[in-house]
Amino acid sequence: MRLLPAVVALVLASTVVPPAAAHDELLFSDPSEAGMLRAMPSRAILTFTGPVAEVHEVTVTGPDGSVANGTPTAVGPEVRQNLWAGPDGAYTLTYDVVSSDGHEMAGEVRFEVGDGTPDEGGAAATSAPDADDPDGVLRGIVVPAGMVLLSGAGALAIWQRRRAARGADPEVRAATPGREA
Repeated sequence: MRLLPAVVALVLASTVVPPAAAHDELLFSDPSEAGMLRAMPSRAILTFTGPVAEVHEVTVTGPDGSVANGTPTAVGPEVRQNLWAGPDGAYTLTYDVVSSDGHEMAGEVRFEVGDGTPDEGGAAATSAPDADDPDGVLRGIVVPAGMVLLSGAGALAIWQRRRAARGADPEVRAATPGREA
């Protein structure tokens, strides 16, 4: 009976955390999300948390259409796309790449070019959630729930040990209020 809580905790620990919790994601972008640039940069750089195996598409579009110049390149965790000069205005960089673990990552980064404060570059970027990857949502629910269950299993194991120790020792039983020896 003492092994039951340990077995339950072991089973929960091995099944609660989804295997997709380690998927790569966009770490930084230059231009950064919501960045304001004085002039169009000569290239856009996306930095992911792990190596990129394949680039399906990188586009940068603005007021006059696409400013992407040539084919994007990937080296390690970085994807680079050369850019043409473009007019002032709002731009959207969209990407669709495959990480080295086979997970497809897609999203967008929005920035502006104009007479505002220059972008510091390399700021943390956000990516649109991947419709095919609900694990990003589940990670925020399943992992905390698993931690609560494991904590509960540990507390239950401690409670049972203390209860068993009180019941086995006649002196402890006699000293416990409400119990007769």
